[in-house]
Amino acid sequence: MYKKLMVLALVLAFALTAAPALADDPSGTISVKLTSASAVMGASWGQGVLTFGDRTYAFNVKGLKVLSVGIKKASVNGEVYNLKNAADLAGTYKKASQGGLTLIKGKKGPVVVENDKGVVINVLGSAKGMDVGLTKGGLTIKDVK
Repeated sequence: MYKKLMVLALVLAFALTAAPALADDPSGTISVKLTSASAVMGASWGQGVLTFGDRTYAFNVKGLKVLSVGIKKASVNGEVYNLKNAADLAGTYKKASQGGLTLIKGKKGPVVVENDKGVVINVLGSAKGMDVGLTKGGLTIKDVK
């Protein structure tokens, strides 16, 4: 019985200390300029820039919602994790899994999303005082160039 408890204690100790060790430095950063047209809460669309390695890539985005009334413009920034090449940024992002959350080093923003390629985006801060969230369909990034 003592041996089983020792093994269980070692497994738990490893599990509790391994998650922070998995955290990585960001692969890149993004900056997104959004336009939102709604009566209280609606979808937004916009353009963004990914800085990855020594290059920058433009992309289009839709699916972030910004708490607003009328037509608003906002900017958000974020960190990108687990990005192997710029083309992997494209896709539909949903709320990040627990595994995706362990990649983030430092503070998690109000929106942490992950695509089917395992790329995780940690959106930092809010859009100039407005709340930022996801639409039901998720965040879509396309046309990464």
